[in-house]
Amino acid sequence: MKNVMRKPNLLAGLVTVTLLSTLGAVNVAQANVVDEAASACVESARLITEDDDLDAAIEEATWCLTSLKQLKEEMTLSLLPDELDGFQGGDIENQNVLGMVTVSRVYTRDGESLTVSMLTGGAGALGGLGQLAQLSQMFGAETSGSSKKLRIQRRTVLASDEGGTGSLNVELKNGGTLQVESQDLDSDELVEFMREFPIAEIDDATAQ
Repeated sequence: MKNVMRKPNLLAGLVTVTLLSTLGAVNVAQANVVDEAASACVESARLITEDDDLDAAIEEATWCLTSLKQLKEEMTLSLLPDELDGFQGGDIENQNVLGMVTVSRVYTRDGESLTVSMLTGGAGALGGLGQLAQLSQMFGAETSGSSKKLRIQRRTVLASDEGGTGSLNVELKNGGTLQVESQDLDSDELVEFMREFPIAEIDDATAQ
């Protein structure tokens, strides 16, 4: 291992190739982030094995992890289509509060609009909120005649029409939710939109 560590550029290249093969298709900008993350990981290992500098190694390792998290977030955002079934996507809004990431995008077509929102985060971050939301949805499905469960892309979806608003909620693997709602379209019309939406890809990309 020490012989390899004396060739940081070679090792960084190997790490980059490994990360790229794991992450799948990335664009040029994302590939640069992968390269920076790989270099930080290699430098962290070098600082421990050669310099015995734990503090500096932790700093580099933290940057490596931060870069990878940023890359994963960017790749997830890139999965939100710019156009789908005649709907044009607006600006993507992205917020991170206490480890919970909320991403939303409004789609419009012929004066009608719908909003796609995604709540993701680690198990600890989502924790009670995710479970509370799921219990609320389950309770609503049992008590409201306007709610129903169905399957889209092998995912369980809760559809409802209440107060003039149609909505669909998809439970994600990481405990988060993917929601689409509209005051212009009912749940049946939203289902047609979501059948073409990359639900499976987003679910896999955000899985922990």
